Amino acid sequence: MGATAEDHRHGRASSRRSLWVALGLISSYMLVEVVGGLLANSLALLADAGHMLTDAGAIGLALLAMWVSTRPASFTRTFGFQRTEVLAALLNALALWVIAAWVFVEAYQRFRSPVEVQGTVMLAVGLIGLLVNAGAAWVLRRSARESLNVEGAFLHVLGDLAGSMAVVVGGILVITLDWSSADPIFGVLIGLLILASSGRLLWKVLHVLMQGTPTRLDLPELCESLEELEGVTGVHDIHAWSVTTGYEVLSAHVITDLTSSADRQQLLHHLREIATDRFGIVHVTIQLEESGEECDEAHHMAHAAE
Repeated sequence: MGATAEDHRHGRASSRRSLWVALGLISSYMLVEVVGGLLANSLALLADAGHMLTDAGAIGLALLAMWVSTRPASFTRTFGFQRTEVLAALLNALALWVIAAWVFVEAYQRFRSPVEVQGTVMLAVGLIGLLVNAGAAWVLRRSARESLNVEGAFLHVLGDLAGSMAVVVGGILVITLDWSSADPIFGVLIGLLILASSGRLLWKVLHVLMQGTPTRLDLPELCESLEELEGVTGVHDIHAWSVTTGYEVLSAHVITDLTSSADRQQLLHHLREIATDRFGIVHVTIQLEESGEECDEAHHMAHAAE
């Protein structure tokens, strides 16, 4: 059984709390990293601090999107501002691409002009960052599975986690081998990781914006469940899409041979019950017809042909 509207509200509240905790952790460590970068003359630490500043902004954007999305619906916006969360996830994905490009440029410059750093300070600050980012990722990981908006912020934090790991390894190599090229090499690896994670997020966002069928929803199974009800002779013009993560919408035309008004109302109740309770659809619109010829839609493709 999928999530109900009440589950959606609870999930959003939990996501908001997780984002605030992560924002506090990241903002605090960002200041530590700036100080450590200046003391160690470490471009890697200062660059990672800039990365974390972007992440703090991404989490702030996610929180703002959650607040905006709670504004009530109106005649001009019948679903309110709920899709704001999806747009925030899109901006986060694009921001990750900008970060990756910046990492590649910085890595190239460090290959050309290596910077001498104090490996001990770099290692110490990197270890602190590893713990802080691991904590922030742990806080966000559950909510990231339930919200594209939170997933965008979560991927930013994972990028920071990878950055902290690179700083730690780089610090060890600087201390033990005095190998200055370690910094740009790990920078390139982090950039590739960021591109891979942001590409996955971007695909999910575009799927929602293109009103694709929710990936968790088995639409043929839903149609079969509706057609199994007594009095139903067919289902057509069925559409399913997501307004935002966790808020899914279904519309369908159902052909019935029932003529009694009471029987048709009971059938309509059962149809909606299947869609909401068994498949977790939040907003369901079903039109009963006596034959497919009653449909005024321009498309008459049956679900079996899709």
